[in-house]
Amino acid sequence: MRSSTLRRALHDPRRVAALVLSVLAGPVAFLAVLETNYALTYAACEHRNEWFLHLIALVAVVIVAFAGLTGWRARTPGTTETETLDQDETTELRVRFLAYGAALLSGFFVIAILAFEIPMIVLHPCL
Repeated sequence: MRSSTLRRALHDPRRVAALVLSVLAGPVAFLAVLETNYALTYAACEHRNEWFLHLIALVAVVIVAFAGLTGWRARTPGTTETETLDQDETTELRVRFLAYGAALLSGFFVIAILAFEIPMIVLHPCL
């Protein structure tokens, strides 16, 4: 059995950055849409233009979907269910797990951001 201090697993910095950004993009965009809609509702009602509130959600959906696609592309082929003691194989298993998690998380937050649009369309914030 090899020691974990013998050799560090090889990491591609672009892949690691893509995975981290794809995992964090959904929650950050969700909170950004929540806060900007809250802050800009008064301006939208004052000017009687609600279109930029919808534009914010559309841009956030595009960003989160692109981040999910980027995370999905960073995955490696193979199965996620093998047990191993090899450091390189363990790293690949973690990359696969993060890629699948990023894609699922991005899908969830796309749905959550689109759910913000339902009250704005049905209730009209300026009434």
